Amino acid sequence: MTAHLRLASAEVLLANWPDLHGDWTGVVHPTLHEVIGLHTALSVATDALHLANHLATR
Repeated sequence: MTAHLRLASAEVLLANWPDLHGDWTGVVHPTLHEVIGLHTALSVATDALHLANHLATR
C-alpha cells in the first residue's frame, strides 16, 4: 500500500507499506503531533493556493 499526495504539478509519495494489504486502519496510528502537523501543512498549502489564485486573476 502507498499513500500519495496529488498536486497540480506533481505527485508526492507520503508513505509506502509494501507488505500491507486490505484494511490498514488497525496498523497505522498517527500521533496527535503528526495530525496537528498535517493540519497545519494543509492549511498553509490552502492559503498559498488561494493567494496564488488571487494573484493570477489580477
